[in-house]
Amino acid sequence: MASILIVDDSSAMRSVIKRILTLSGFEMDTCLDASDGEDALVALRSQSIDLVISDINMPRMDGETLLREMSADPALSRIPVVIVSSDATESRASRLLGLGASAYLVKPFQPQMFREKLEQVLEAVHG
Repeated sequence: MASILIVDDSSAMRSVIKRILTLSGFEMDTCLDASDGEDALVALRSQSIDLVISDINMPRMDGETLLREMSADPALSRIPVVIVSSDATESRASRLLGLGASAYLVKPFQPQMFREKLEQVLEAVHG
C-alpha cells in the first residue's frame, strides 16, 4: 500500500485523479493533495510519501521547479514523481524525465493504463 501526494492547482483534477485511483483498484494507505509545489514540499517534509503525482503548470511553484527542489533534497530525491500534463510536446516530456521524473503521462489518460504506470513506478523503486 502506498501513500500518495497529488499536486495540481485544480481541485477538480485532484478529485478526478483520486477517483481514478480508487476506481482502478490502486491500493493506497493515504492520499493527500496540494495545490502547488510549495504546498507539496511542506507535505513531503512533514509526512511519509511513497509517490507524487504532479501537474506542471501551477501558480507559486510549478511542477518542474518542484521536481528540481525534490532532486536537490537528499530526503526527497528518492520519492518517485509521475508528471500528469496536457502538454504532449516531446521536448517538455524529455526535459522533465531528465530532471528525474519517473514517468510522464498526457491527459486525458485511460484509468487502467494510469494504474499500471503507477504500479510500474512503485515496483521499480521498491522492488
